[in-house]
Amino acid sequence: MKYIFLALNVFLFIGCSSAKKLENKTTYFYKIENSNGKEIMVPRQKRDTISPGKYQKLKEYLTEINDHDLDFNKKIVINFIDNDPYRPSNNYQVNWDIFDGDLEKELNLIEPGNHIWILNNQVKNLYYYHGEKINWMIDKNNLVRELFFNYNGLNGGFVIIKPNRNYSLLVGEYSKMEELNALKEFK
Repeated sequence: MKYIFLALNVFLFIGCSSAKKLENKTTYFYKIENSNGKEIMVPRQKRDTISPGKYQKLKEYLTEINDHDLDFNKKIVINFIDNDPYRPSNNYQVNWDIFDGDLEKELNLIEPGNHIWILNNQVKNLYYYHGEKINWMIDKNNLVRELFFNYNGLNGGFVIIKPNRNYSLLVGEYSKMEELNALKEFK
């Protein structure tokens, strides 16, 4: 009887602590506004696998729009910008830390790979996004947007894609540290 009581207490303790962990687990969402003014919440982070056919199409597309060779045996990191600023100014550049220093160099210190800057084809203000420093590729067929950033009003995000087709996605505004940490954690 003593052992049954002990086992029951252990079971309840483990069950309660597991339930508490589930309660504290938070899913983060990013609030965006549709063209009709209605706000919706979309998951901020996602990990998934891209299908073999879509991955092959993506590799061909990235090779087509890029101005340098890509090594698809290494991870691909795509920084994506979805829209122009609300109040465009020809004399202002966004003060965003991903443009400070050399992001590609910092990513390669963590793990050598392919780093690509891609803009939605509707973005017009390249100066705002440091166009004199960043070699932006235009998502002319909207393939990257359709595969990973398929909500209007996201501002952008980044995706890390492994050669095995697994990917880690973060949508919305983000910091350089979030991107660097994501690459470290996505082994």
